[in-house]
Amino acid sequence: MSALRPRSDRGHFCHPHTQYGATELGAPLFYFPAQSGDKHGIVMAGTHGDEVAAVVALSCALRALPPSALRHHVILAVNPDGCQLGLRANARGVDLNRNFATANWDGSGTTYRWNSEAEARDVRLSTGSKPGSEKETRALCRLIAELQPAWAVSIHEPLACVEDPDDSTLGQWLAGQLQLPLVNDIGYQTPGSFGTWCAERSLPCITVELPPVSADAASETYLQALIQLLTYEQ
Repeated sequence: MSALRPRSDRGHFCHPHTQYGATELGAPLFYFPAQSGDKHGIVMAGTHGDEVAAVVALSCALRALPPSALRHHVILAVNPDGCQLGLRANARGVDLNRNFATANWDGSGTTYRWNSEAEARDVRLSTGSKPGSEKETRALCRLIAELQPAWAVSIHEPLACVEDPDDSTLGQWLAGQLQLPLVNDIGYQTPGSFGTWCAERSLPCITVELPPVSADAASETYLQALIQLLTYEQ
């Protein structure tokens, strides 16, 4: 791996980016393309706009690398409207991770916890008027069809595990690097999720669930593991 950028230089982005769509509120959807290697994967965060630690930790890892060292595509915010508004959902109140066009998509809505301290799942969100109804969902699907990544890693919070239905080499490696348990499923159904959409297209997808942790703690605890993910050679 190339030398890391000096910490003093990591306050801004030096990586080229490409726009792949726009949100309901008109925010650009963009990604940072891989600049080296082959068999590129895609690493993304911010599908849920209230999962701040994942976005910040991935951003810190990306900014630590010189552009020439980036081996995989990166999306920091799949849901920039939600990130800006502090919402799990997008600006239309749709949980994007239940909006993908899968065989098990459920239009009756979904529920989630108000925060990681809450015990009950009692906050309702829409899953969209139809599968793939949202601009952000459709744009991401088009991008993946264009890029044809070898694998996808989607970073979330706060279940403290690495979910890999395929028990792949990458999943095992990532669980070891993050020091989180490797599981085949998270214990409940997620109809219309990105992971299910990937599985139906034979795209290996690993879902990283960070524990309930601050952005500061995540960017310290998981920085090296995420840097290694962005430069991973299989």
